[in-house]
Amino acid sequence: MKRLTLAGLAQEKEEVLKQLAFFGAVEIHDAAPLVTEEEAAQYRAINDAGDSNELRGDLEKLQGAIHALTPLAPKKGLLQAKPHITRQGMEDAIINRESVVATAAEVMRIQRARLAIAPDTAKMEGQIASLEPWIPVDIPLGNSGTKLVDVVYGTFPALTDMAALQAKIADMDCCVEMVTADKNAIYCIALFYRGSEEECLSVLREFTFSRVSLREYTDTPAQEIEKLKKAIEENAKTYDALTEEISQYIGDLPRLQEMADTLNGRLTMSEIRSRLLVTESAFFLSGFIPEERCASLEEGLKGYSVAIEFEDVTVEDDPPVLLKNNALVQPYEAVTEMYSLPVYGGFDPNPVMAPFFFVFFGIMMGDIGYGLIMLLIGLLARKTEPQGFAKKFFGLFIHGGIAATIMGVITGSFFGDIIFQFSNTFTSHAVALRSFFDPLSNPLPMLFISCAFGAVHLLTGMAIKFGLCLKDKDYMGAFADIGLWWLLFAGIGLIFVNKNLGFGVMGAAVVGLVLTQGRAKKGFFGKLFSGILSLYDVTSYLGDVLSYSRLMALGLAGAVIAQVFNAIAVLVGDSLIGIIVFVLVALVGHALNTFLSVLGAYVHTSRLQYVEFFGKFYESGGRAFDPFKIKTQYYNLISKEDK
Repeated sequence: MKRLTLAGLAQEKEEVLKQLAFFGAVEIHDAAPLVTEEEAAQYRAINDAGDSNELRGDLEKLQGAIHALTPLAPKKGLLQAKPHITRQGMEDAIINRESVVATAAEVMRIQRARLAIAPDTAKMEGQIASLEPWIPVDIPLGNSGTKLVDVVYGTFPALTDMAALQAKIADMDCCVEMVTADKNAIYCIALFYRGSEEECLSVLREFTFSRVSLREYTDTPAQEIEKLKKAIEENAKTYDALTEEISQYIGDLPRLQEMADTLNGRLTMSEIRSRLLVTESAFFLSGFIPEERCASLEEGLKGYSVAIEFEDVTVEDDPPVLLKNNALVQPYEAVTEMYSLPVYGGFDPNPVMAPFFFVFFGIMMGDIGYGLIMLLIGLLARKTEPQGFAKKFFGLFIHGGIAATIMGVITGSFFGDIIFQFSNTFTSHAVALRSFFDPLSNPLPMLFISCAFGAVHLLTGMAIKFGLCLKDKDYMGAFADIGLWWLLFAGIGLIFVNKNLGFGVMGAAVVGLVLTQGRAKKGFFGKLFSGILSLYDVTSYLGDVLSYSRLMALGLAGAVIAQVFNAIAVLVGDSLIGIIVFVLVALVGHALNTFLSVLGAYVHTSRLQYVEFFGKFYESGGRAFDPFKIKTQYYNLISKEDK
């Protein structure tokens, strides 16, 4: 990575920025540190950051219109790639900005009217629900009684003893008539002489009487419900009319999307302008660029009056991290990025991690059928031309599918034992795939292989740490923290060949560890005690190796679940119904097992990398390289030559 400082003529600023945007390999930072605070304030005053607020307003209208029209438009194929647009196409599109934004505003006007109908309809439906218990009432609900009699509507709990209530009010100037009842409440009308309201209501409250206000209605419940239903019908007609009106703009959806991407690019450009220093005659920018792209940048800006300076970066510059790997390794960058990027100048683990991830995933997944499904999903996803992280992730799908298929061939697993179960049930003789070994009948070899791969994995991590120590000239760290442990492991292994030699090597390693592992402590006894305690790490290494047994465990779990589904699928036996049941159970069961197996294999393989492997050497904390470029949501930006 190189630090870039660029100065150019003010009148060429916009064109240079466009070139940098489509170049897509320069991370532009605030240029204020290039000058004093006073000068920065002066240059900021001259800098025209563009119409950011206006751009955001127009973009909001466009996004709203797109959101409204998309559900109404014909559905795109799941694997359909985004349409292409060129730089010139975006330049041409901006000419129609005013008319396209006006279309978006009209779409949003109609959409707001559509959205307002649903709450209104829901309110009226709620009113109907509240009126339905009162349908038997044949007097206007707004009628509060006569000159002498007051009318009150209300409810009692469904379990109220109405006989007890009637007995209680028998001698009072009060009458309660039940209208309807349901599982929740008893709906009643209470009548009493004016002047006795409080006395009567106090008795009714003893039976948990709740008043219901219906005075907003002027007609009978049945009439009010009829009016509400007609209003709902009118709302539905209005909604359909508005939907038909807004559907006329579906053909404008590509234009709206194109303009949204164009304005989003302009907004990015405007935000970048705010990071520049601008005088009456010149502008200045500062940032980072990959070293291998420096020559290309100079060539691309050859036609402009610019001065470019490249400088080596230091850690104090907080340079970004850009991983550089070939096509085979790039998918595994997704695993590292989900954890954390290495510090700038640190070790990129992906080339070393990739083969281990491939093998571990294959062991855990280990089925031809499941592997082919993953491979198919990955290959189909590539047809959509994914970018960035998505491209790497689907690349992992392809690699994982290949690994699972290979392991499935070795173990003879194709959707478990589905071929055997089907042929044994529905044909005259049973057929089974050949396997080089069967981990279900004899799991010990798989356990040994898993732990062996684990040991190699851990030793590789230690070897990387050893190399990094030598690179940093930390020879004591390389010898004491890595070399002596290797010597101890070698001694343990030699015991099985030559006991005396093995114990001798172990003894030398133990002495070395005791004398060196506490070197950071103060005082003789502190150093000695820490050195002795370090020997306990032998159990930690043993535990680390045994943790790789999860490779076997998840592989066996997936295989067992597959066989269980296959056994259930053939329970009905050899018949037409049996075949139908077999197909249905197999489809549902293996779809579920595929999902669980992929998830489990990915999570646990990643865990082994993060915890066991990275823990031996990895220094994380890097900041991802974020170049200035036109980012699109609806179109894929390509060069004219690629179109």
